[in-house]
Amino acid sequence: MVAVGENARYRRHYDRLLDQWIEQLVMREEPIMLTEAELDLEHHPARDFHPSRRVNVWIRYPSQAYLVQAHATAWTATAIRIWFFEPKIRIHREGWVWRSSVTPADPDENQPAAGWG
Repeated sequence: MVAVGENARYRRHYDRLLDQWIEQLVMREEPIMLTEAELDLEHHPARDFHPSRRVNVWIRYPSQAYLVQAHATAWTATAIRIWFFEPKIRIHREGWVWRSSVTPADPDENQPAAGWG
């Protein structure tokens, strides 16, 4: 039932947008980062980057991988700790990835990240 002064067409439109947003939130995939066992900090101690560095990194998800821009905040002999922003769900992610999945960004873009590193 539509209230007086309410447009049913707009209501349906915004209801559909809300349903899509809820579906994205509920159904989103979590990135696959390294586990503690894979990271093995006991044998490969971490060192921080001061300041953090902009990088391009392959992030694995259950259904596929994406090349994203991120900030490297620490490293070990085998892994890099990165953080990045997922714009669709407006959330920052942080985790460890294999070192071979990371490449430096263009040197002109290698500025410290605000508030990090």
